Amino acid sequence: MKLPSTTSRLLALQEATNAELRVRLNQIFQRYRSLAFAKRNDNLFTEHWTPEMAAAGYDFEGFEIKGANIVLHGVENACGFIYRISIAFPLELIDDASAIEAYFQQRYAESKASDLSAARSGCANPSV
Repeated sequence: MKLPSTTSRLLALQEATNAELRVRLNQIFQRYRSLAFAKRNDNLFTEHWTPEMAAAGYDFEGFEIKGANIVLHGVENACGFIYRISIAFPLELIDDASAIEAYFQQRYAESKASDLSAARSGCANPSV
């Protein structure tokens, strides 16, 4: 890769690269943000929300790389409060959309399986 010869052009390249990166990561966040709520099974939550409904108001805020994972952060401003969520996936999947899809589908299936096993054992949504 040939880098620009001036600092101002290098800064412009960085700005353009960051903008494109945010667009791509925003698409991933918007598609999979409901997984931040997938393991919620308390009564108050399940009576009023689905993971998709709960995540609908969250917008992509940024990302960070933590070890071998990339963590996507979202934020929602509601009723004077700021709420934050995060979803993460292995950084090695970043260039493969189908691998990202498979990873999040597996996580979603695992959360559903844990909900079913908890319901069978009587732990989910206990009667009051």
